[in-house]
Amino acid sequence: MENKKRGTVGKIFAVLACVWAAAAIETLFVIGTVQVGIKKEDVPLVAAIHVAALLAALLAVLRVFLKKKPPLALRWIVTALLPFAAFLTVEFLTHNPFEIKWKIIVLNLVVYYLIAVFFAVLTRRTAVGVCVCAVVPIIFGVISYYTIVFRSSPLFPWDLASAGTAATVVSAYRIELAMKVVFAFAMCILTIEVAQFSGVRLKLGKWYVRAAATVLALCALGGSVLYLQTDDAIDRFGLYPYLFTPGTLYKRNGFAVSFLMNLRYTTVEKPAGYSSAKTAEIAGEYESDPAAGDDLPNVIVIMNEAPAEMKYLTDYETSKPYFPFIDSLDKNTARGKLHMSVIGGNTPNSEFEFLTGLSMAYLPQGSIPYQQFIKEDSPSLASQFGDLGYRTVAMHPYYASGWKRNEVYPRLGFGESYFLDTPGEPFFKRGKKIRGYVSDETVVDRIIDIYEYSDDPLFAFAVTMQNHGGYWDEYENFTPEITVDGLENSFVVSSYMSLVRESDRAFEKLVRYFEGVGEKTVIVMFGDHQPGDAVANPLLKNSGETFDPNDVKDMEKRYIAPYIVWTNFDCDLELSEDMSPGYLSAAVIDAAGIPETGAQKFLLDLSDKYSTVNARAFTDEDGELKPLSEYPRREGLLEYAQMQYAYLFDRKNAPMEFWELK
Repeated sequence: MENKKRGTVGKIFAVLACVWAAAAIETLFVIGTVQVGIKKEDVPLVAAIHVAALLAALLAVLRVFLKKKPPLALRWIVTALLPFAAFLTVEFLTHNPFEIKWKIIVLNLVVYYLIAVFFAVLTRRTAVGVCVCAVVPIIFGVISYYTIVFRSSPLFPWDLASAGTAATVVSAYRIELAMKVVFAFAMCILTIEVAQFSGVRLKLGKWYVRAAATVLALCALGGSVLYLQTDDAIDRFGLYPYLFTPGTLYKRNGFAVSFLMNLRYTTVEKPAGYSSAKTAEIAGEYESDPAAGDDLPNVIVIMNEAPAEMKYLTDYETSKPYFPFIDSLDKNTARGKLHMSVIGGNTPNSEFEFLTGLSMAYLPQGSIPYQQFIKEDSPSLASQFGDLGYRTVAMHPYYASGWKRNEVYPRLGFGESYFLDTPGEPFFKRGKKIRGYVSDETVVDRIIDIYEYSDDPLFAFAVTMQNHGGYWDEYENFTPEITVDGLENSFVVSSYMSLVRESDRAFEKLVRYFEGVGEKTVIVMFGDHQPGDAVANPLLKNSGETFDPNDVKDMEKRYIAPYIVWTNFDCDLELSEDMSPGYLSAAVIDAAGIPETGAQKFLLDLSDKYSTVNARAFTDEDGELKPLSEYPRREGLLEYAQMQYAYLFDRKNAPMEFWELK
């Protein structure tokens, strides 16, 4: 009677599993179809998705109703094939898996199979091992797919530390279930059912045999992970090593190998020739100015969210100008191009470079210094202005915890910080919104409020949110007013261009106010990065221009953002047209006659020789763009790396007076 009941319960669960397996896949398919439709090239995928749903449902039923399991040898063969299927699924999300060289495919499979072996031995069930080694990579692959969609760069290990911040802004994007993603999830569900159907229970004998086997499997897995971080692995297997083209790196090396390779960059090695004596020698060549000065100007800096001049990338015409006021400024004005280190995201890296004068060139691609490296009080523009008696204020009309700004700003020397959720402060909530974000105009209003209630000269640093992607959705409080010729039906492009126009209006309001102020004031605005591919790709396609992501000069076009400096007093604003964020802050300090640190004097000298340096490339003495890999052979750039290493990773022996006023 008990066996009969157990059989009935098993049948009920089998039916439920059947419904779950088929319904989950079909539901995802319907959602994907509604969101993006079915393209001609998706037809084979659609067929594969339906087949996966049927197979998953069939296996769910057979697992209970089939009285006799298939032959053991067949079950082992099927089980052994599942990690390979998972590998193909992960790679298929972004490229053709068979474009990878076979020996690199084998290297990826070693990782998959070692994960499967470890969890199979640990639990004594091959089904568990296979599910872990298949399902987890597929999920990571899907996340990487959307990371590429939103910021044009795959998933890095250190991105996991940014998960909380990503979650706060992901609601602004339209997460569309592309057919490739639906297929990946279908394969994920099918893998679970196949693993359960063909799984084998391992008989490993005594507990100490199982323990030894588990330890050996773990050691093999750990050893393979460590090996992938060595130069020998790169040389022996011909792995693509260049982080400045991460998309190519992941396509050539495969997701598993690339992700694990990048673990080596979670720690930063000392630059060649580094020593405390060397950094002291460099610091000794540049003396800081005394921390004093009369009639110092207010300095207001706005790092604006994605207000790029996309004509740096390709040519186009718009129905009306989107920077009419900024373009009209000529007196006491400097403008140009900033060569940024990020694109479509990782905004804090741009402010890190501007505020500290350091560069992402010498840090792991995709890393976030705010989250990984700024762990103690650190000299910056904010602390420099604080030493000069300024009121130092940072503001960001979004959540305080994003990128750990609420922790980092005080460490950089800001006396006050204001966020959307600052307790007891309706600072931004009483302003207007555009779409779902606080408008640039509201940020300008808050800057003016702070200035009017400041007795001391003001250094204000604002990071805006108005133009944050995505640009798909319609809002009652925002109607796009600008179109691009040939792209009149592109709501995304029109939304973006119209948002940039709103930034221009806000900047005009700020300048008009300080035109009527008696105190000397410097206003700086620059973009943190260009928008993602959702904006760039239609513009490129519309112009008919090609873009080679493996060409350093083509790549640089996607990493240029505009800057503008305006003053309400006469001063020498002969700034370089092309520079990097760290150079910009030093150049503004110099032009405004504000006491300079030794580091800023060093950067001004360096910029005369290498006008730009970012996470991918630098501009050499002849004005030629060179890949960053050449920097150790360039005098000045190597010293820049050495001083930065001292600042971030060898504080005990660093000549901190280099970054401070005397």
